[in-house]
Amino acid sequence: MAGKWDAADRYIAPTVLVDVANQDAIMTEEIFGPILPVIPYTLLPEALQVINQRSKPLALYIFSRSRRNIAQITASTSAGGTCINDAVLHFMHPNLPFGGLNHSGTGSAHGVYGFRAFSHARAFLRQGPFAPMKLLFPPYTAAVRRLVNLALRWL
Repeated sequence: MAGKWDAADRYIAPTVLVDVANQDAIMTEEIFGPILPVIPYTLLPEALQVINQRSKPLALYIFSRSRRNIAQITASTSAGGTCINDAVLHFMHPNLPFGGLNHSGTGSAHGVYGFRAFSHARAFLRQGPFAPMKLLFPPYTAAVRRLVNLALRWL
């Protein structure tokens, strides 16, 4: 079922591709568009083998009513993110990281995850007038010995 497209409007209608073989060109790269290739399988391990033969996907969308199948899929695969019985909320939820692994990208976008991924936390430390580290190194003054003895009583 081929979708319509209009290059001038930058529009691609949702497209479902049926009878797709694992080695077809559409299956060799990540898909960024409303294109859904459908690969039939008989048993779940067959589908898991197809998924795991490839690079880790940016997102893995599982549609199932079976808790057992969902658990088996999530335990047997790796992806940038996984969404169960939905495809939009995963991307739009502000408190979930969205990003890939390996060839699918690094880091995460959205919310605090995106802020941390695309910024640099700069550390600052200024030693105050009282430097506790000086207590750990000689020369040990009488005052330092009194503090150490006081501390040892509490241990």
